[in-house]
Amino acid sequence: MSAAQARVEPFRGFLFNPKIAGDLTKLVAPPYDLIGTERQNELYDRSPYNIIRLEYGREADRYGAAKTTLDEWIRAGVLTRPERAAIYQYTQRFEHAGGRFTRTGYVLRFRLEEFGQGRVLPHERTFPAAKEDRLRLLTMIETNTSSIFGLYTGNHAELEQLGESVKARAPLFSVRDDLGIDNELRVIDGATEIATLQRALEKPLVLIADGHHRYETALNYQRARRAGEQASGTRPYDFTLMTLVSCNDPGLVILPTHRVVKALDPSALASFETRAKEIFEVTRISDSRELLANLARRGHGGLAVALKGAGNFLLALRDRAALDAALPDAPREVRELDVSILHALVFDRIFGIKADEVRKGGNIEYTIDSAGAYAAVAEGRADGAFLMNPPTIDDVERVSLAGATMPQKSTYFFPKLLTGLVMNPLCD
Repeated sequence: MSAAQARVEPFRGFLFNPKIAGDLTKLVAPPYDLIGTERQNELYDRSPYNIIRLEYGREADRYGAAKTTLDEWIRAGVLTRPERAAIYQYTQRFEHAGGRFTRTGYVLRFRLEEFGQGRVLPHERTFPAAKEDRLRLLTMIETNTSSIFGLYTGNHAELEQLGESVKARAPLFSVRDDLGIDNELRVIDGATEIATLQRALEKPLVLIADGHHRYETALNYQRARRAGEQASGTRPYDFTLMTLVSCNDPGLVILPTHRVVKALDPSALASFETRAKEIFEVTRISDSRELLANLARRGHGGLAVALKGAGNFLLALRDRAALDAALPDAPREVRELDVSILHALVFDRIFGIKADEVRKGGNIEYTIDSAGAYAAVAEGRADGAFLMNPPTIDDVERVSLAGATMPQKSTYFFPKLLTGLVMNPLCD
């Protein structure tokens, strides 16, 4: 299989030059959608070469500033490109819920495919504003600064054997991030090893775990460039930067994404318990820790709700017919999700929060921090916190294979991929 025909390719990426840029720990950042103003300023102060200046700048014209900064870093040797194209093994070692985990993926150039072809599958809906932002940045700097996180299906003994061999090598980079997660990048640039990766990853389905906005942006950018250039043959913008992890990787951890609603209709707040009992078994639980413990024990179909001035409630769906009636056109795989129960039967039916309002954003915040969500209500900063158990990787696969999508922000794969370890230029 030649590189021109391959679904995945090695690439000559931009890498930080530690001799000029300094300690890589000060240069990397979390994904842009996790960065607020305070965190943004902290990263700016950490180093003049922190990737935040490209990925999520604070200048008035942050897209133009990113272009200027990227050009300056290339001229000054802050960023370098290796002579040989490579694929990178990316290993993350971390602790979660008292256990130790290792997750391994491969950072590479992935040939873009439309979702309709059925080989690359999304599982979440996206926000238009986020895609517009990412497209403006990509158009300006012509570089993938952060990697999409994809999952590939199936068992691949040859690839597993290669992975174990590569892990024995010294890492090109080793970074312990702010969460105490060890991130290691190892080079794979031998022709035989690259061919092994290309064979193994040619046919599996690929599920987008994280980076739906970036993948759709890459498709939009490809269409715009194709239309403008009328180019033939394969071009760099026909690919995007992706990290592929096996669906069977023992280090796959999914956290719940809770909802914090700033403002709720006062009349709906006052009548919540009465209306909720029409659909759910409702239990009042005053202690927040007991509320979360009961939610975890309840498992699938359970929701925890904290409301300003009204108290805390554990909800257990009593009648699935109500959900079927609320989502008559949704596939069964979507109706079975806890997030669907929340959006259709609590947000829409009880509080009148429609799907368009959710997509618009502004009133709903998303967090993996259950204690923080509860505190927002207890301290009067929000009217309601809506807490869920996490979906499973099987849930993600079932929804994707059904050709359906979950509501926005339904999954949080932990840990996130670091931004700044390697970048993918699209200009040559």
